[in-house]
Amino acid sequence: MHRLLKLTSALLLVLGITACPQPPPQEGEPFVSITATPPSIDDKGQTSTLRVTAEDGKGAAGTGSVVLTAAAGLFENDQKTVTLTLADGMATTVFKCPKAQDASCKGPVSIQAEWDQVTAKVNVQVATSGGGGDGGTDGGTNNPTDGGSDGGSTTFRFDIQSDKPALVAGTGDRVVITATVTRTAGNTPVADGTPITFTTDKGSFAPEAGTRTTTVNAAGGKSSASLYVANDTAGTARVTLSVLGESHELSYPFLDVASMFHVVTTATKAQLGLESSGRETTTPITFKLINAGGQAVPNIDVSFEVSGAAGASVTPSATTDSQGQATTTLRAGNSVGVAIVKATVTATRGSVRPVDASHPGTPIVGGKPSDVGFTVDCDKKNLGALHGLPAPREVTSTCKAKLVDRFGTPVGLKTPVQWYPEAGSINSPVDSKAQTGSSPAADTGEASTIFTTKGIFPPYEVPPMAGEKAIGDKNPRDMVVTVIAVVAGEEYFADGSGPDRTLNGRWDPGEWFVDLGEPLVDRNDNGVWDSGEFFIDTERIDCTDPSKPATRNGKWDGPNGCWDGNTQIWRSIHLVYSGTLDPNNFQLLTPADTSGMYNVPLNGTANVSFRWGDAYSNQMSPDTAGFTATRTGNRGQIEVLHTASTFGYGGFNVDYNTRVATTQPDGSLVIGGICDTGAPTPPGSETSPVATRCVRTVDFNFTGVGNGNVGTIRMTGATGSASSPSTSSVELKANHGFSPSVIMHIFDAVYQ
Repeated sequence: MHRLLKLTSALLLVLGITACPQPPPQEGEPFVSITATPPSIDDKGQTSTLRVTAEDGKGAAGTGSVVLTAAAGLFENDQKTVTLTLADGMATTVFKCPKAQDASCKGPVSIQAEWDQVTAKVNVQVATSGGGGDGGTDGGTNNPTDGGSDGGSTTFRFDIQSDKPALVAGTGDRVVITATVTRTAGNTPVADGTPITFTTDKGSFAPEAGTRTTTVNAAGGKSSASLYVANDTAGTARVTLSVLGESHELSYPFLDVASMFHVVTTATKAQLGLESSGRETTTPITFKLINAGGQAVPNIDVSFEVSGAAGASVTPSATTDSQGQATTTLRAGNSVGVAIVKATVTATRGSVRPVDASHPGTPIVGGKPSDVGFTVDCDKKNLGALHGLPAPREVTSTCKAKLVDRFGTPVGLKTPVQWYPEAGSINSPVDSKAQTGSSPAADTGEASTIFTTKGIFPPYEVPPMAGEKAIGDKNPRDMVVTVIAVVAGEEYFADGSGPDRTLNGRWDPGEWFVDLGEPLVDRNDNGVWDSGEFFIDTERIDCTDPSKPATRNGKWDGPNGCWDGNTQIWRSIHLVYSGTLDPNNFQLLTPADTSGMYNVPLNGTANVSFRWGDAYSNQMSPDTAGFTATRTGNRGQIEVLHTASTFGYGGFNVDYNTRVATTQPDGSLVIGGICDTGAPTPPGSETSPVATRCVRTVDFNFTGVGNGNVGTIRMTGATGSASSPSTSSVELKANHGFSPSVIMHIFDAVYQ
């Protein structure tokens, strides 16, 4: 947006017309600029078009009104306030300064534009009546330097437009000069076929040196010619336009350029998110051009290109400002990578020694977290908190949440994750790791925290479920601790699962999705909110009218029946507190013989399996846990085979499933089988809310669990020939690093 303004400001300076400096906007600062075309008018009523442009502190087009103030003269229709257009933040009006109406109309007249508490000024030169006036005006854009008086003739008016104000010396650079010539009497264009001659003292009107003059016949009052540098040296080309005995002089600087380098600014972002991430996806990238003396070179065209990240793009060109800086906007695509922007002085592209530079690279990383790959886990899920009661033993566990976007790409932008436990305590919130290296793919998108048993105790006591083993008033889930991780993101959807099977990277009505209820610490494990349970009241859209603003309603809501692209996604993980094994919760699983003994054959083995749980039928935490067996006598051998040093809950298993759910006419939700997103979507899935979709469930099961630790006592008989049998008394000892060993006499065995 600033290119036209920068070029015009530069021309005003070359023309010798005073204008207040208008630096490029800084991050967080609004910016306004004003230009006048033409910059010089007479005092008889000739007009100049004022153009105002505004941007907010983020570089977006300004909105609202701009107040104009002039030291003299008049605005068209007395229009002192102009309204910026929404599309580009620009507005125009017409200014004139007739001396008959305002005696102050002479010399430079200052005009000020004020918007959002910032101002900009421009001077319009008002020529006095009579004497050697300017032979015309140089309206339009990017005007070159006006040579001044044209001999006092007022037969013709010259309106000059150029596509650039300056050229690069020693190259094949060129500028296209378009002259519109009108007769001052009646303001009519010169006749078609009128010859207009272009003459220069530097450069050439052909790509090769030597063509100092060219004549182009007017058509519609216009004629154009290209002035080439033709490898000429630095200096100023003075161009004269002649028509029917009158002339108009211009000048174009040929500037030396030596090198370009990347400039780090406060506006440049360290990294970007994917295009569909909902994160910051654009950033300005700035380069500076200097000459051999280290001085900034303004008004030079620069071209940009980007590599290293598929789909990334840049604005293709810009012109260096008064500080020699040119800025492009880098925009992320939908692929991760490191985007490297290269800037080249346009006139040197393709040459043996182009003047160019590249920036170090901007990582483009994963975007908004998606429920599709949001996972939560803890390195220890069985914690020996019940050793040494009545106070719980302090044990910690490292818990991690992994964040990915809808494409499965790790979210490399720093993202806060909230953690909430039923019991104990946890460090929250924690940020996921931000991408800091040169390879976004190296980032895991993980947010790590520490859970500790120190805090709320005990966990919430719950009634046993069907199939759950209880010892008196204690069941395994009494010591289960629910922990949830919550992050802002979007619900999962199965792209292409709708009726038309369209794969487009976004959710379309009719596609399967996983409908989440509001985040809930479900301490009694029934899948819905109950009094006393913690939940997060989130802003949710009205599925029947998504255009309404998302609101909170002060109560827990289950799955709402529509895909939410901006909500709180969450996962739960379940820990268990365990303690010393309870002698009253022991069972031999292998029956003895009719005599109540276990027979160990000569040269053979006998195996006796057992189950041993803590007071809640859970197994010991695997912190230096194990079993040893001893027997009286010295005949044969005895050992224990067990898995006490590996993780297990003991009294239950937990399955985290995605199931089909259907809303009933009364509003209740019926949970069905495992969700198959490859199956056809049900009728009505294109409407909102939908009746049938997927939901996430936590399913406790008790089939095949050991209700504690399980193991096998293996007895090996004596070797050799038969001898008198020997009866041994067998003891089993449970060892744990958190408490003294527990020893039990369990059976007698006869070694043959």
